[in-house]
Amino acid sequence: MLAAEAAYTVALASIPIAYLTGMLTVVQLMGVAVALSIAGVFFGVAHTSVLPLILPKKRVADAKARLTTSESSISVISPAVAGAAAQSVAAPILYGVAACCQLLSALLLRRIEPTEPPPVPKAERHFRKEVADGIRTVLHQPLLRLLLGQTALNNLGAGIMMAVTAYFLLKTLAIQPWLFGALSAVGAVAGLIASLACPPLRRRIGEIRMTMVFSALAPVAMLFLPLAGLLRGEAVALVAIAEIMLGVALVGRSVAVAGLRARVTPNRYLSRVTAAAAVVTQGATPLGTMVGGVVAGIWSAQVALWVGVAVMATPIVLLLGSPLRRHRTLPAEWEVDD
Repeated sequence: MLAAEAAYTVALASIPIAYLTGMLTVVQLMGVAVALSIAGVFFGVAHTSVLPLILPKKRVADAKARLTTSESSISVISPAVAGAAAQSVAAPILYGVAACCQLLSALLLRRIEPTEPPPVPKAERHFRKEVADGIRTVLHQPLLRLLLGQTALNNLGAGIMMAVTAYFLLKTLAIQPWLFGALSAVGAVAGLIASLACPPLRRRIGEIRMTMVFSALAPVAMLFLPLAGLLRGEAVALVAIAEIMLGVALVGRSVAVAGLRARVTPNRYLSRVTAAAAVVTQGATPLGTMVGGVVAGIWSAQVALWVGVAVMATPIVLLLGSPLRRHRTLPAEWEVDD
C-alpha cells in the first residue's frame, strides 16, 4: 500500500510540475492514467488483504461498511469542491493538491502495524503456482465462485451501459449538462444515505439475504434508463429514479458482501484470491465498454442499454440457483479462522 501511495504521489505531482514548466502533454496525461490504474490494482489487493490482519474476521464487515460510508461521503463532496476550485485555480495545479493528499495518506498508513505472516523466500515463490492457487481457491469455494460470476456479469453489463449512458442522456434525451450533473449527484447522495442505513439492516436481515436483495435491485434500477427513451415526457424522473436506486443498490451490496471473502478464505490465500477476482471482475468492465460501443454503432445507444440491463440481470438466475438462497447468514461450516 505504501508503494502504491508513492506511485500515486509521484504520478499526480508530475502534472503540475510539467504544467508550470510548459512541458505538459497528452502523452504524459495518458501515462499518468496508466500509472494510477496499475497502482490502484496493487493498492486494492493489499487493502483487502490487510484488514483481516489488523482486525478479527468478525469485525471486517463492520470496518468495510464504515469505509464504504467514507467513500460515499467523499463521492458527494469532492466533485462539488473540485468544481468550485477549478473556477479559480488551473486544473493541472489541482493535481498537486491531490498529490499532497496521497502523501498525507501514506504518512497515516505508516502508523498501521499489521501482524503479517513472514514473506515466503524469493527462491521458493512460483508466480504461476500462486496464481493457480488463487483461481483454484475461488472456483472450489461456492460463495467465492458465486460472487466472482455475479460481479463479473454485473461489471460486464455496467461497462456496456457506461459506454453509451452519457451520449444517450445528453444527445438522445437532450438533457442539459447541468441537469446531468445534478442527477449524478442525486445518486451519490442516495448512496451516502444507504451507507448509513445498510449496516444495521445487514445485522437485521443477514448478509446473505441482503446480498441477494441488493444484487437484484441493480438491474431493476438500470431498467429505468432505456425506459426513459420510451417515455420521453417522464425521462428526467425515470433517470432520477435510476440514479437513486443504483446508488442504494451498489452501496447496499457492498455492505452486504463486506468481509464475506475474508471469512471463507484462509489468510495465506487472501491476497491471491483478491487478485484473481480483481483480474476477472475489473477486466469485465472495459470488455463491456467495447461491446456497448459496437452495439450502439450497429443499432443505437438505447439498444445497448437494453443489452446491458439483460446482462446485469443474469446474476439473479445464478443467485436463485445457488445453495445460498436457503440461508439468511453465512453458513458456519464455510467459515475459516486462520
